Amino acid sequence: MIPPEIRRKSISNISSLVSEYDQSTINRAFHGVDPQTLDRNYIAFLKSVIGKHRVQFIGDDTLLEHPGSKVMESVGWFYDRKKGSSVLAHQPVTSCLYDMDAHEFYPFLFRLYRKRDDSGDEFRTKIEIMGEIFKIAQDNFNIAGKVVDSWYSSFKFLGNNFVTEMKSNRKASLENLGKMTKKNSGLFLTMDEILESTFLLLDRDSEILKDFPLYRTLSAYLSSGKPVNLVILYNPKDGRKKFLVSDYLDGDEIINVWNIRWSIETFHNDAKDLGLGEYQVRDSEGPLIQAGITSVAYALLSMMMRASKKLFGKVLKTIGECSRAIKDALILKRNYKSRLFSG
Repeated sequence: MIPPEIRRKSISNISSLVSEYDQSTINRAFHGVDPQTLDRNYIAFLKSVIGKHRVQFIGDDTLLEHPGSKVMESVGWFYDRKKGSSVLAHQPVTSCLYDMDAHEFYPFLFRLYRKRDDSGDEFRTKIEIMGEIFKIAQDNFNIAGKVVDSWYSSFKFLGNNFVTEMKSNRKASLENLGKMTKKNSGLFLTMDEILESTFLLLDRDSEILKDFPLYRTLSAYLSSGKPVNLVILYNPKDGRKKFLVSDYLDGDEIINVWNIRWSIETFHNDAKDLGLGEYQVRDSEGPLIQAGITSVAYALLSMMMRASKKLFGKVLKTIGECSRAIKDALILKRNYKSRLFSG
């Protein structure tokens, strides 16, 4: 008999079906997987699905908490912005691919970030790790651009064809002054100063980012001297502001691509509900193997969700609903078998 709480749509309730299995068995199963082979096979699968379509590369990171688990490799104290305090966790650098032609989203590769004290001579910054992941994506897909938050807005990583957010203290010039130096630094303004000096903010006439009713698009030059298009978004009611820049897009195009970035936040939440981070493996390969398996599961669930009308006889709109439908088919043995396994 399936407990009533498992019948709910939540992904976490679905994943809890396996919680009674012995943890050591799961750990041994993880160690039976080669992470490099898993990555290669997953990339080959994505290439077969995406083909030559134009792709946006999305980069981010997340925290996988492990309270009290100091014996696990690469676990460290990391600041959690949501909690406003440090937590004991793994911090993987994460990535996703957005198929611009099919308007579909796929998780890509994970890599663990290790703090300098824990990694010794092998230390790499998160920006360096993101650069390595991006290079793999670039070698295998038709990358049209990259979209990352302000943490990854380093000039070294951004290169060309980017959309990113600028923190309010980042500097730029509204004139072409070349690279910022000690001599001309006084002519460069912070994002906040540019907002204050922009006396005309226009009412938005589109439905993009409703939280910011006022906006302005300007031509600007970053402190590196690189020309960009700057979008200022502002909400006068609560003082919220956002500064987006791109070297190849303008106006609403920038905002549309920035909206794509939120797909990776949704993936982080759904993946954790699927069980991402719920492992007790001491070595640092275990988390990467589990992340790879979770990415594959998420990609397959997404594809099944898009075909849900044919597979399950109804339209499913979330990963959780798709998980529940699969549970109904394979565990409760409801009448989906012919659709799921037809030739």
